[in-house]
Amino acid sequence: MRLTLLLLLAATVTCLAQNDALDAKNGFKDIRLLSNVTDYGGLSYNKALKDEPQHAIYKAVKGHYESIGDVPIRNLQVYTYRNLIYRIEVLVAKDEKLFRSLEKAFGKIKYSMGSQVSYWEGAKVRLTYRPEGKKNVLLTYIAKDINKIIAEDKKKAIDSLTSEF
Repeated sequence: MRLTLLLLLAATVTCLAQNDALDAKNGFKDIRLLSNVTDYGGLSYNKALKDEPQHAIYKAVKGHYESIGDVPIRNLQVYTYRNLIYRIEVLVAKDEKLFRSLEKAFGKIKYSMGSQVSYWEGAKVRLTYRPEGKKNVLLTYIAKDINKIIAEDKKKAIDSLTSEF
């Protein structure tokens, strides 16, 4: 009984420490979630999202964000809301070393049966790992607080409109 409790406590502490590592990293390489996209010279504007004028996509400029160690990055996109980065998508070549490095940094990967996606999760950041075809993997870093920020902005817009009556 004591051994089981001790092992459960050790596993919980380990998981929390790894989730803290994901939150401390807060993004990919030097790109930080919920930071201003204009702070990064290696990103350039690509397009606005349909029906969402405050949302935009930025792409990596040639010569920036080309690899993770010796694993080539095929594509890097950054999604923004009012210039705040809330999502980073990194398409990389499938490589066992990359997966093992991610598990070493963030702990054992979890799997969601509903969405059929593997992921690591912290209090502020979620990192998904999804195969794209036979040769690529899509890593997606998501800032969990973005929905709160968007909801607050919508509430402010409604309140400002209401005050005009």
